Amino acid sequence: MEELGGINIEKIQYYQERYPKKLLKIKNFPQQLYCMGNVELLNHDKIVAIVGSRDCTEYGRKYAQLFAKELAKKNITIISGLALGIDAAAHCGSMNEQGKTIAVLGGGLKDIYPKENLWLYNEILNGGGCVITEYQENEETQKSNFPKRNRIISGIADAVLVIEASYRSGSRITAKYAMEQGKKVYCIPINLDYKNSSGITELIREGAKIVISSRELILDLYANNSKRSDLNIVPTGKIPDKYMELYKILIDAKSSEELAASLNKSIDEINSILTIMEIEGYIERMAGNYFRRKEKNV
Repeated sequence: MEELGGINIEKIQYYQERYPKKLLKIKNFPQQLYCMGNVELLNHDKIVAIVGSRDCTEYGRKYAQLFAKELAKKNITIISGLALGIDAAAHCGSMNEQGKTIAVLGGGLKDIYPKENLWLYNEILNGGGCVITEYQENEETQKSNFPKRNRIISGIADAVLVIEASYRSGSRITAKYAMEQGKKVYCIPINLDYKNSSGITELIREGAKIVISSRELILDLYANNSKRSDLNIVPTGKIPDKYMELYKILIDAKSSEELAASLNKSIDEINSILTIMEIEGYIERMAGNYFRRKEKNV
């Protein structure tokens, strides 16, 4: 065990008890991790990754902090990548609620990247969080390391929440890893005019689920099916006429392709309506990008 700035660096091999158990279930898991801080967090029972664009909007920063804060209130550990933008907002949101957070680096613990977040690295450690990497202490951060780093983020997490992502981005890579690992991916609604909307749109098409509150995410991810009725997001009253045509045929789960064929509409038109209906709580997205309605009186 080595010391850095008065804090011990602990090397944890994959066969040791303190190695994160969830990480052992992924392909190409790292043989060892170099860790600083509270390594017990690596095996916390509830961990959610929050990732997104470095060049985020204020909207994205606001909701990254809000979701992290609300998840932390429920004793859920937040894991992210210490990057600028959404990652930093997520780490801060958790710590602002006295929650615990894990940062995964793309280089050694003696080469904190980006330098602008050195203060955040210190805050995480001083606040009882954990910083980890698969790279040796003196190894410099390389851009090519980040995609590999992202498999660790998704591997330790139970699910990934993506807030703002361009079409080609590290956040989409993290989400792809999560999907391959059989884990849920969530996104929050985003204005299509935003520069970082394209990656979110693609993730939704690939099966990511839209969530509009931390409570919805928590119940979907952790609650028993019998408790999901506690989530009161289905609007009351009559279904708007503009949705009724789709709503009536969604008694059984159907794909957007099936719906487009049934109603003789384009896929783009159907997907646009489905997205709005999901955001407003009239339907839910299921595995395999299928949709069904949420039962209610009409």
